[in-house]
Amino acid sequence: MKNLSVKFNSNDISEIQGVWLYNYDATTLPERDVKIHKIARRSLSIITSAEYSQKAIPVFLRVCSGDRQDTEATLTQIKGLLQPQNGTLEVQQSGEQYQYTATMNEFNIEWDASYAYVTIIFIASTPVASSVATNNLFSLDTTLGSDGASFIVNGSYIAEPLTAITINAVTGGTGSLSIFNASTNQGITISGSFSDGDIIEIDSNNYTVLVNGASTDFEGLFPVFPPGSQRVGYSDTFSSRDVSITGTAKTRIV
Repeated sequence: MKNLSVKFNSNDISEIQGVWLYNYDATTLPERDVKIHKIARRSLSIITSAEYSQKAIPVFLRVCSGDRQDTEATLTQIKGLLQPQNGTLEVQQSGEQYQYTATMNEFNIEWDASYAYVTIIFIASTPVASSVATNNLFSLDTTLGSDGASFIVNGSYIAEPLTAITINAVTGGTGSLSIFNASTNQGITISGSFSDGDIIEIDSNNYTVLVNGASTDFEGLFPVFPPGSQRVGYSDTFSSRDVSITGTAKTRIV
């Protein structure tokens, strides 16, 4: 049976000679830091924020490289690979590879003759992990001044898509266009003079808006989408248009 796999800064711990990585847990939710506000003259309270705290990810190894001296040398090798203060911890969940930014916080050993049973505790600086692969979220081709597309957000955390709008053809292109979450109306509006072949990129993860590769001014808030059934909206003020819209994002889990 193949070992489970955990990588830290691209180093696969399970591939080290003499190591059997037999378990890890990246699925347990961390505690939330809940802020409660008392409302004056009322016998009730409201939660004003509920942020997740840092997340502990334990990894369990059995190490035996020969005699005890050989096993100690392997442990030294493993500890050396885990020394960076901030590294990329990669694990598999639901058949997909996910990455956290993490640091090794504990390295506990129990000996049984030449066998070392090791528990490594990684602390993820944020409990949110992103998939290694980038996935297609939505796609829309339209000639309408107001349109949209439904799609599903997988994972357990909000999607922050990179939305690309290609203007295939336009008349009366001096005006504005918007891309937004059709449920909340949170979105970005860009104004200017648009021409055939222009490409607009709205990156909700890195907070950038580009027109033909150059940064541009905008209004509004970057559109994000929670897990489940969602809809993206598009609108413009042009006389006519033929636009293609795609949205891509990494699946995110907590």
